[in-house]
Amino acid sequence: MARATQAMSFVIPVQFVYNGKNYAKQMGPFQHSTEREFALAVNRRAIDDCTSLNQLKGVAKSLLEGWSSMNTALQSLMLENIQLRQALDKRDSDLRAAEDIVNEASVMIDAMRKGTALAEQSTRARRSLWPWRK
Repeated sequence: MARATQAMSFVIPVQFVYNGKNYAKQMGPFQHSTEREFALAVNRRAIDDCTSLNQLKGVAKSLLEGWSSMNTALQSLMLENIQLRQALDKRDSDLRAAEDIVNEASVMIDAMRKGTALAEQSTRARRSLWPWRK
């Protein structure tokens, strides 16, 4: 008889230092997959089927190794996530700085053009203050 499993969700508390400040955040929510539910059921059954302490030790060691591997993978993913967020934050900061430089250059170019136009007007005016007089 198949038992319907409810999708359980969970979050992982994370503490990290970013730009010199300590943060405590939560990653998630995550949902248990069907594969994870299957693995839990298989491991529960393996524990229940143990008839001696030696069998239980073997199952416990296998579960410990699996947990350790999953924990290492999780830590790697969390570090990658934090590094990605830092890279995106730096990119946004660099884009803002580049935009400021482009805006400043645009203002300087406009000022130079206006200065050139004023200089041309001034040159024409010096040549002939009164256009009707030659």
